Amino acid sequence: MKRAQAKPILLSLERASATGLVEQIVAGLAHLIAQGTLRSGEQLPSVRRFGTDQGVGTSTVVEAYERLVARGLVAARRGAGFFIAYQSPQSPPTPVFNPPAPVIDSAWLLSEMFADERVPIKAGCGWLPGKWLDDDGLHQAERRIIRAPGAQQVGYGHPYGYAPLRLTISQFLAQWSLEVPIDQILTTHGATQALDLIIRTMVKRGDTVLIDDPSYCNLIAMLRLADVNVIGIPRTPTGIDTNALENLARLHKPVLYFTTSVLHNPTGTSYTPACAMRVLQAAERHGFWVVEDDIFRELGQPNDPMLAALDGLQRVIYVGSFSKTVAPSLRLGFIACQRELARQLVHTKMVLTLTNSEITERLVHSALTEGHHRRHVENLAAALLHAQARVNARLLEAGLTPFATPRGGMFSWAKFDRTELSARDIADLARRDGIWLAPGDFFHLTPPDQPWFRFNVAYSDVPELVAFFRGL
Repeated sequence: MKRAQAKPILLSLERASATGLVEQIVAGLAHLIAQGTLRSGEQLPSVRRFGTDQGVGTSTVVEAYERLVARGLVAARRGAGFFIAYQSPQSPPTPVFNPPAPVIDSAWLLSEMFADERVPIKAGCGWLPGKWLDDDGLHQAERRIIRAPGAQQVGYGHPYGYAPLRLTISQFLAQWSLEVPIDQILTTHGATQALDLIIRTMVKRGDTVLIDDPSYCNLIAMLRLADVNVIGIPRTPTGIDTNALENLARLHKPVLYFTTSVLHNPTGTSYTPACAMRVLQAAERHGFWVVEDDIFRELGQPNDPMLAALDGLQRVIYVGSFSKTVAPSLRLGFIACQRELARQLVHTKMVLTLTNSEITERLVHSALTEGHHRRHVENLAAALLHAQARVNARLLEAGLTPFATPRGGMFSWAKFDRTELSARDIADLARRDGIWLAPGDFFHLTPPDQPWFRFNVAYSDVPELVAFFRGL
């Protein structure tokens, strides 16, 4: 029995339109399906016939049909052609999602803040505005990756990471007198995954771990998930309280100490050389590892000490990242450590996530080596230092007390002691005025007595912030 032929379809295509022919065909057929002219189960004309009727090439028709298949409007049947997919006779209206007002708590800071665009002044966020990043350098790197052979873009990467990138990281670390071969370097999906791999590999339930207090809020959350005993070492304007470190290490016998030597999040402070030496001496005396979370190294001062370089990776595990200076969306971090420990960390990484995206690693490598990155970082560091000085002046004007004098980096840490309100209460009031604040509670193991806040200096140099705090 001869199969009935599909009825011809004629669309009005405008070749001079800014809208391409493929998009016009897709829109035209989708409209006919929506109004019921083309019904469920009805066969579309063959690719060749539709192309002849419309005066377009078969490749144009194929692409249009495949887009309709991808949208669920058309079904492809092998050997038979393309058919209108089943359409519900009365599709319910698409529900409109109206998100509730955000609750300013640690869960919001860890997750929802990244997607919530309703509050315009992001004074408490943890990333830089797009205009502060090197768009031109990144676009050049993207174009270079696109021109690479396809075989370099489709396979799994190396378990340790893309070798030319690890060589670039090795050269980067050598600028601070840390000589490390590439088999002691592994790449990670951002510095946060690097910290997670270290926790999973080196810590067991019930162990004691030391952290800076205040500290990176994601690290606090990860350690709590690991069910370990977490003890805070107070931060000071010159690093940490080394006497507290000595006493607590002697008493609790920690396995690890997570600390930030340069431009600490959230306080913005850096170690002095004397502080760095005392930390390494305590680690040697009491037998704990130091995890140096050093993602802001490029934005710091040239003479800021690097624990890993002073120690030679004997007791220090070094964590770095380029997400802050290249682009947060690339999520590229790395670990430098002893060779055997690197092998163990790679095993953990492969168990959890397999390899990193080599396309991302090639893109970062290209961005770091194409010639723009060094000047971009110099300009960014200078801009942040100036912004921090301006923001600290605004905070003083508004009645807040900055924790330390500006040293650069993204953050200022300040307390507001002219109120009986808690930091979270103040943050909730600020949200209603269109300002996001990051209360100090999120960064401490236990809430502080006074309301502290972390300010991102790239977003906080605005008069609305001063007006808000003056109005409390």
